[in-house]
Amino acid sequence: MSYQAKTDWKMDDPVTEVDINRWEKGIADAHAQISVLTADVSNLKTRVNTLEATLPDGFTKNNFNDDLSTLDSIKVIRGYYNEAQSRLEV
Repeated sequence: MSYQAKTDWKMDDPVTEVDINRWEKGIADAHAQISVLTADVSNLKTRVNTLEATLPDGFTKNNFNDDLSTLDSIKVIRGYYNEAQSRLEV
């Protein structure tokens, strides 16, 4: 059962064992969920690091060479001119 917050407290409302047990249960459930999420984030971090490690130099060694002679038009959205190697890298 998910935590049921009481949001309508009044100044003179009595605090009962039921209220305190509900709080404690909510705290315990939150800590259990944090443990699950921590494990999930750790797993995802490992997976991302593994994927990044398999990419040679962030794709810089994955060269796709084309002289673009068969294209009528092209729209470059990101790239730069590499002066050292006299080429456009996109």
